[in-house]
Amino acid sequence: MSHVSEIALVEAVIRWLYENAETNGSVKAEITPDTDLIATGVLTSRGIIELLLFIENRTGCRIDLTDVEPSEFSVVGSLCRLALRDQDGVYQYVDNR
Repeated sequence: MSHVSEIALVEAVIRWLYENAETNGSVKAEITPDTDLIATGVLTSRGIIELLLFIENRTGCRIDLTDVEPSEFSVVGSLCRLALRDQDGVYQYVDNR
């Protein structure tokens, strides 16, 4: 499993959000690590799922949303921290081979 820094993941997520804006959301907004993706309309529910899959593929970790507050996965920075907090094995490893 490769380790990804939080800064690198946040940058990759923001880039992904801009690249996929046409299909994932209806509102054009400036996206920062503090952007709430749901409240601003940047992502639809389908877009959230696609973003979670992107992050899982990028980090090699399965994101378990059990017992997670919505604010933890709707804000860019919080979502990245959630994905990275247990890179050492708490989340199931995703084999991308």
